[in-house]
Amino acid sequence: MTQFNGSCLCGAVTYEADCEIQRVVNCHCIDCQKATGSVHTTMVFVPEAGVTIKGYPSSYTHTADSGSAMTKRFCSSCGTQLFSINSRRAGAIGIRAGTISQKHLVTPQLNIFCDSAVPSTPMDDSLPKHRKMPG
Repeated sequence: MTQFNGSCLCGAVTYEADCEIQRVVNCHCIDCQKATGSVHTTMVFVPEAGVTIKGYPSSYTHTADSGSAMTKRFCSSCGTQLFSINSRRAGAIGIRAGTISQKHLVTPQLNIFCDSAVPSTPMDDSLPKHRKMPG
């Protein structure tokens, strides 16, 4: 098992995880660009049952281009996005890599939605690149 923790910017929402990291993904979709205000987001996917959240994150749900419902969970005080839940991936939660205290655990494994990547965004050529969401 891997243990790690993290928090939002103001510390009102914290979490602890005691589970295996399933996948670390750089997502270049337009939704992630708009939600983060950055060129991409890095998500660390783990089993939701292995994460304990303290505090009361707010949520926003929207429909992704895949048709699935995406729920973003964020701190209502400082606005930090912490988690994402995809309706098609039951039992998994994506944790925003920038909120994790143990930065050495953040090792991206692939890039997704590269068709909508900002052209000037550098990408590690050793990582697989997918035009959209891989099957």
